[in-house]
Amino acid sequence: MNDEDLEDYAVLAVAEPYARKIDGTIVTTPMGHSNWTRMVPSQSNDAGWPIRSMLWVRKDIEAEQIAIPSADLTAAVLHLQDRDVLAVSVYVHGKDEEALVSAVREPNGLICRFRAGTGNRTDVLVVGDFNRHDLLWGGDSVTTRRQGEAQPIIDLMSGHGLCSLLPRGTKTWQGPQGSDNEIKESTIDLVLTTGELADEMVKCATLPTEYGSDHRAIETVFDIEMPR
Repeated sequence: MNDEDLEDYAVLAVAEPYARKIDGTIVTTPMGHSNWTRMVPSQSNDAGWPIRSMLWVRKDIEAEQIAIPSADLTAAVLHLQDRDVLAVSVYVHGKDEEALVSAVREPNGLICRFRAGTGNRTDVLVVGDFNRHDLLWGGDSVTTRRQGEAQPIIDLMSGHGLCSLLPRGTKTWQGPQGSDNEIKESTIDLVLTTGELADEMVKCATLPTEYGSDHRAIETVFDIEMPR
């Protein structure tokens, strides 16, 4: 959080943050920061990881958290000068169809409500670890047997005109070296936005900086006016 290279970002979306639940309170590291407003899911788990997503929003940006009944989803609306932006941080547990359905159903309803008659320009940004493979974002290395497992995500994209911003085939996860001495890599982290916002994209790519995770951090930059 003290990395000077991060201080000008508007939002940091985190999947599987280090967190504990102590006396009913979600404890994260850190609990707060002078440059960031902490937002954790409005629900938490009693067993296992209490939360599996969160947002840090730069403090000079007007933002309000939107409650979602899930420990794996965190949402906020950023009120900018010329628009409102709905940002959703997502974690989907692997090989769990119910988790995938829930992770898509909740943002689907949230996007519908957010974009219904506000009178303002509304952009949507849905990002996180979706733990699903598809040729659309994974590239030609996705095997036939994995194709189709991400259909609910495809349906969400189709229903709201969301675009995947990472270049197709960008590897976002790296596993241990296998017995064949090959390192396993895949594309399971996504950056999805509505079309108007996608048109303002300057950059969407993995960062070279390592943060001690098997997932690569993703930097997304848009050409829009922000508070100074």
